[in-house]
Amino acid sequence: MTITQKDLDEIEHRLSETFITKGDFTEYKSGLFDRLDQIVKNTSNTNTEVELVENRVSKIEEKLQIAR
Repeated sequence: MTITQKDLDEIEHRLSETFITKGDFTEYKSGLFDRLDQIVKNTSNTNTEVELVENRVSKIEEKLQIAR
């Protein structure tokens, strides 16, 4: 029995329905890392803002204690 081009095309078609390509995976991975980078940046920005607010609150508390 000889494998024909039609057989090879059918095998390739079935495999492409079952498995992702390297290009598809690279695109998925790139998108995932872009989203993770954004999350890390947002978390870092939030931490910085929290520190600023904590410093402001501490200064206000100190001023209130001095005024007593």
